[in-house]
Amino acid sequence: MAVPIRLASAAALLAAPALAMGQVYVPPSSGTSTQPGGALSWTTVDLALCSLGSGSASTSPGGIVFCPPGSVPAPQTAATAFGNVWAIGAASNSYSSTGASLTWLNPTTSAVAGSATVSGISSPVAARAAGTYLWIAGSSGLGNGKSNTVAVGVDATGTVRAKFASKIRQNTANATALGYGAGSLWVADNTGHIYAVNPANGKLLRTITTSNTSGLAVTGSQLWATSPRGKSVRVFDTSTGAQRAVISVKGSPNAAIAASGSVFVFTQAYLYRFSPKTLKQTGRYSYITAPESGWLGAVGGPGGIWASNFVAQVVRFNTSTMQFDVNSQWSNNDTAGPLASAGGAVWVPDTNSSPFPVGHAITRFAVTAPLS
Repeated sequence: MAVPIRLASAAALLAAPALAMGQVYVPPSSGTSTQPGGALSWTTVDLALCSLGSGSASTSPGGIVFCPPGSVPAPQTAATAFGNVWAIGAASNSYSSTGASLTWLNPTTSAVAGSATVSGISSPVAARAAGTYLWIAGSSGLGNGKSNTVAVGVDATGTVRAKFASKIRQNTANATALGYGAGSLWVADNTGHIYAVNPANGKLLRTITTSNTSGLAVTGSQLWATSPRGKSVRVFDTSTGAQRAVISVKGSPNAAIAASGSVFVFTQAYLYRFSPKTLKQTGRYSYITAPESGWLGAVGGPGGIWASNFVAQVVRFNTSTMQFDVNSQWSNNDTAGPLASAGGAVWVPDTNSSPFPVGHAITRFAVTAPLS
């Protein structure tokens, strides 16, 4: 059974239909919902011809959707750069795909403005504007059973202009998070390292050895890194890489963001707020509905901080009222990837839409009236 979108008022924003055997749920192209004190609207942009609506996809007896070779695969992350929203995924629907597929959209009209495929990177998991480029992080590929962590910087045409590659090669080595601040691009990976990279040319500046990191945020001379395994938040000096604090939290911490003079960390138990001055906790907030999985990313957007997780749950924490006021979830087979914010809306990549590999869309969520 698909899960309907729910708001703080418990009014349904989007009701997903029940799924019969062999059917695949795809979010509707557009819609709106009002409630006392507020309204939300959404528009889903299909990034390729592979969709059930177009008739170009076929469904197997088991319900798996197969897309024609060469169709745009699922976007794994989203970012804002050069005045556009970028949806970024693997170069093809193949599990052994190398390369990355980039599609950029006009944030006002939702129209696709361009696309490109870049080489030298696989499994893109995070992207963000840093310096003069849009940086995308992932791995080097699947050659000889080993890979290393890489990040590529592209210009407004999707052309690679700079590249970083770690020297550490391991099985399934891959980036896990990106941060930007204090003049550096920060690349975390699943080998327990955080790399400070020059965003102008991709050159390595320094390496921090720590536990596996899921989220990064920068405030002044501080780098905040979440450690899901250690259930802690670690703070490092951006100039030296020295560890300044280890802060324990409840639940595995994932996404982190600097906003409104504080650092916010999403765990599976609470949203935490910390002071960059004292490195102490200044707030702890409960979700409207407890998350079923870890948070993939957080972004500042209309009305506060928006975050998404592995089960297509998208929430908003209102930084004026200091409480959650949006809790939405569509098909429980979806994954809502890391978000982008542009044009008065948040953009949610549908990374695993009911099921892989039909997820090749990105959804624009807009607050059309103040939410109570």
